Amino acid sequence: MKLHFFGLPSAAVEAIHRTGLDSYGDPLERHPSAEEGGMPCRHCLQHVPTGKPFLALAHRPFAGRNPFTETGPIYLCDPLCAPAAPSPEVPAFLTAPQYILRGYDSDERIIYGTGAVTPRTELTAYAEELLSRDDIAFVDLRSASNNCFLCRIHRAD
Repeated sequence: MKLHFFGLPSAAVEAIHRTGLDSYGDPLERHPSAEEGGMPCRHCLQHVPTGKPFLALAHRPFAGRNPFTETGPIYLCDPLCAPAAPSPEVPAFLTAPQYILRGYDSDERIIYGTGAVTPRTELTAYAEELLSRDDIAFVDLRSASNNCFLCRIHRAD
């Protein structure tokens, strides 16, 4: 099975930049990236270059709302960056030793028992395993240490 890693959709990121508000309706925080390698942008799936501005905000990467549609902190380039092309490769900014993968159904509900802390070297294999199931529509990849949304994984067409 082939799969693709996706950043946040451009329409959602453009709306964030246009309104200046996060998923809670709070103003976005703007900061200069001071860390070596920058902060991980969820739109271009690259680090914000050191010294360049970034946005910190609460984001809910789901279309609807239910008890499983988590909201958490993310970073975005400021100004708006080009979107990441869907790719079968694990995004390069993912350098931690492990991550959380969770399968969701088409109603954006977590499929019980799919969430697992997964070594970076096994992300693709576990995502393929999850997406081989008919009841799983997509997989979210999150930080194992902070539970932040990082990117979404879909079956490749």
